[in-house]
Amino acid sequence: MHPILFSLGPLVIHSYGVMVAIGVWAAVTVLRRNAAKAGLDRDLAVNLALAVIFFGFAGARLFYVFLFWEYFSHVPLQIVQIWKGGIVLYGGMAGGLAALWVVTKMKGQSFLEWLDLFLPPIALAQGFGRIGCFLNGCCYGTASSLPWAVSFPFLEGRVHPTQLYESLFCFALAAFLLVLWGKRPKPGVVSAAYFFGYALGRFVLELVRGDNPKLVLGLTLPQAVSVLVMVLSVFLLIRQVRNERKRDYRCS
Repeated sequence: MHPILFSLGPLVIHSYGVMVAIGVWAAVTVLRRNAAKAGLDRDLAVNLALAVIFFGFAGARLFYVFLFWEYFSHVPLQIVQIWKGGIVLYGGMAGGLAALWVVTKMKGQSFLEWLDLFLPPIALAQGFGRIGCFLNGCCYGTASSLPWAVSFPFLEGRVHPTQLYESLFCFALAAFLLVLWGKRPKPGVVSAAYFFGYALGRFVLELVRGDNPKLVLGLTLPQAVSVLVMVLSVFLLIRQVRNERKRDYRCS
């Protein structure tokens, strides 16, 4: 755990914020490169990325504040201190998706084509973000006696480094999605693969997360959302396959 990298007088550099910044830089770099490969406007890709980043982080932070409103109601100024950590990924997905949908419709662009382009770099950014979680000490796991278990000063005993588990998973998911995107599948296939893959991985990782309480049917909130996301991703894939078959039939 190393939440603060260094300080320069009143300026405090938080490790979480640095890792998120690295993740955003890496994601935008890959996004611009792939936009050029796909024959899409790289400047538009950057503009879309700015909208997705802003509203994605806004959604992620607002969802976190909503979940812990009892705390933030007493310290409202901390609501904007996102660089210290405290976001909910699925809230970020909702905000980012909404922004991408609105802007692509305004620009007369294909939402699914851009979504397929965005999601592999987003998985890459998530991998860096989870390293930030590890350094920050949040999103920790349950008690563990495994050789790679870690300890945090605010916890008793050693726990699963779930942040690093998810980081490795996201890097692997990003690599898989980039290869899949490179094969130019039908629109929506990469998106469905991301949502199903991440949701499945997150559901499994929640089994050893130690900071999320169990709610309905013994599931944590992220697990419940993950089930919904997996169902919707399968629906998206089936819908796109059917639409493509209809187009092929009309053209035959």
